[in-house]
Amino acid sequence: MEYRLCKSFIFLLFLIIVGCLGSDDLQTSKWQLVYQNDFNGNRLSGSIRDLVNAMKKGSPVRVSWGGTEEDGSSWIEFAEPVFTTVMNDTVVVVQFPLSFIQTHYTDPDKAFLQTDPPTGWRAIMSTTGSYHQFHYDFASRRIKREIYSRTNMSWFALTSSKDIHSVPDLAPENAFKLDSTVTK
Repeated sequence: MEYRLCKSFIFLLFLIIVGCLGSDDLQTSKWQLVYQNDFNGNRLSGSIRDLVNAMKKGSPVRVSWGGTEEDGSSWIEFAEPVFTTVMNDTVVVVQFPLSFIQTHYTDPDKAFLQTDPPTGWRAIMSTTGSYHQFHYDFASRRIKREIYSRTNMSWFALTSSKDIHSVPDLAPENAFKLDSTVTK
């Protein structure tokens, strides 16, 4: 009986050690600032290549932008895109999902969801600094406002410092063939 108990204990200890070794990569994965651009698309910090490579390896990204008002109050927004495009390995374009508009961005006591009328927000941003958004009125089912602007952006990727995988070729030549187009 004692031999069985000792054998079970050793096996359990082995599983724990193997589990800890195997999860090391998960423990070191974290959101890291990979790239920052100004509102004209100029690099402020990081590397666009590192951002593109992280995306090609399947890392999710987040984007932040913000500002400081004349009275000194500030706001920072973070969003996770639902659609991303890497253009020529030098520019990243992301689209954000439809979300409700907030009524205030610097006073938490006035920050509610806009409900009169209920209004949604959708946007596209690029490492070139461009930022296009529209506001959608759910009651009338119409776009009631479009904004074309430029902003500084910070790009984060969920990456591991121990990532040893090579960057795959996700755009090989002749890999996409258009079968047909239907115009209505």
